[in-house]
Amino acid sequence: MKCAAGLRRDCYAAVMLLRFSLRAVLLGGLLTAPALTAAHATSLNFGVAYVRPADPWSWPTWGRVGVDDVSVGGGTLSASVSTRALSVGYRQGLSLPPLATITARTDLTVTAQRGYRIGSQVSGSAGPVAVTASGTYFTVPATVNDPLATYAEAPVDLRLKGWNADLAVRYRVNRDLVAVVGSEFGPQNQGALGVEGRRSLTRVVPPDPADQPQDAGDGSDPAPVPDPETEVTGTVTWRAGVRGGADLLAVTGGVGYATPAGVTLNLDALAGVQDWRSAQNRARTWGLSGSVAAPDLLGEGSTLRAYAAYEPWRAAASPLRAGVTSELPAGPGTVSLDVAGGRGPDGALGFGVKLGYSFDLSRP
Repeated sequence: MKCAAGLRRDCYAAVMLLRFSLRAVLLGGLLTAPALTAAHATSLNFGVAYVRPADPWSWPTWGRVGVDDVSVGGGTLSASVSTRALSVGYRQGLSLPPLATITARTDLTVTAQRGYRIGSQVSGSAGPVAVTASGTYFTVPATVNDPLATYAEAPVDLRLKGWNADLAVRYRVNRDLVAVVGSEFGPQNQGALGVEGRRSLTRVVPPDPADQPQDAGDGSDPAPVPDPETEVTGTVTWRAGVRGGADLLAVTGGVGYATPAGVTLNLDALAGVQDWRSAQNRARTWGLSGSVAAPDLLGEGSTLRAYAAYEPWRAAASPLRAGVTSELPAGPGTVSLDVAGGRGPDGALGFGVKLGYSFDLSRP
């Protein structure tokens, strides 16, 4: 009897999932149609990738074509078709003068194997307070949309199915200080509390001799010397806080530097204890991540960014990730090249390469 009941439940779940997938595909087709025909579509993009290992996918190659920023119903629509899935997304913003703004986005991905991902993000600000909340439910991994997600700079939940959510609240204490409260739910339920600050570095500009007051020669007092001018040479940012959950208790800190030319450097660290509530399993852990970015290094209008992260305490993301991302104007559009690699949650080493091209359809 138990076997028969379990079989009926599995059949019912399969039927419901099939209905959902068919409806999702139909919705995706309806939304994609205007995207491919509307003259006001902003950009068209293409992408190809090669990744090893390819699990859970059968082929290590991936291809995609999509359209972004199509004006629909007061918001913007994006849609894409790849060798793995069909995806649609919708974003809309709302302004509530004089202070509040709200932005919401929802994305849906469906596959031929009846798998799907659906996620939403809402962000808003009112005065000194900014709030961001997001959540995702999925039956296929994140690599369905981005084959290099395993080695992305930001940690990605790589489980085959499940859900996750996070919430972040930022309060601007003053111009240079922000208090941050956040929480994560899903594979690791954790909370975080911290502060972020910044400080501008300046230098005195040497005075121009032509601007110096001259002696009139009649014995009168000379004109007052003008105050020296200063210019910003860079901005230093810093971060400090604590992170805690059932399996982790740690302190965090970081520092960054940015030049007026757009060069940025960042370094963040974590030190703490895993399984801190169990005297038998308690163990020290640590993490380190950093990045450097520079504009125009490959030519005017180009960007180049390199990153690396080692975070063994994460339960569902790759503990070791590194990569280089770049963009370069080419013809009417932009070429992007991403190279990334690292160690997956299962301990296997891997790498991936992704090449993309996008261009604005409104350009002549």
